[in-house]
Amino acid sequence: MKKVSLIFALTLFFSFNTYADICVEVSKDVASKAINIIKKQKEIYNYCSICNEAKPQKISVKDITKDKKVYVNGKPIDLAHTYFKHDNKYINSGIASGCIEDGQYGISAKLDSLAEFHHTKENNKNQAKQKAEAISDECINKVKNDRYKTTQDMIERNIKINNCLAEAIKQEIQKGFNPKQQAQMLEYLEQTRNGAWNFYNTIYTANKYCYGQCGSITSLFPYSDEGLILMQMLERLLYLNIEKNGY
Repeated sequence: MKKVSLIFALTLFFSFNTYADICVEVSKDVASKAINIIKKQKEIYNYCSICNEAKPQKISVKDITKDKKVYVNGKPIDLAHTYFKHDNKYINSGIASGCIEDGQYGISAKLDSLAEFHHTKENNKNQAKQKAEAISDECINKVKNDRYKTTQDMIERNIKINNCLAEAIKQEIQKGFNPKQQAQMLEYLEQTRNGAWNFYNTIYTANKYCYGQCGSITSLFPYSDEGLILMQMLERLLYLNIEKNGY
């Protein structure tokens, strides 16, 4: 049974330190695009959205030049950690100039704000746990008025709750990964959910237990265990996104 496959995969995908110098040395084409973008701005912002600590630094654009690097006021900038404001959004210069793709390294093309944050591992873990519990409560509350007098009623209720948790997991995957990684993580999610079923299906078959429609309380075991697995995944994803991206 692959209960922890996604958790291991998530750990591998996020097992890196903060990226530095992502878009310092760039191609001529990227540098030219960046110059054209930045020279239209009165000010830009140095801001590392993937760091454990972030504080936006406003830079008044007075002079801009390039070679293999882009220089603002004589100092090289990392386009991946540089933003400009447009239509009340903060636009990432690295993505806008083509140095990286939207979502690569966990960097988003647009941000609503450049919030200052400082995180510790313990605070991040507590925040992730609280968020996961809040999401679980919300999923439960969506079906709290549903009837669940029979075993089949309880099964249907648990399916709705688990599907709700799975959707929350998918949202966190979309926040923290680039498109290729998202596809891999979604595949792991489906494999893990199927793994819970395959595990119990083997037990039921081997021991001739009541399975599903016959009304035995043992029919709830797969859904209960699946829910616990999904909660572990959700909490882990929330922690990694907070640790890596600050949200």
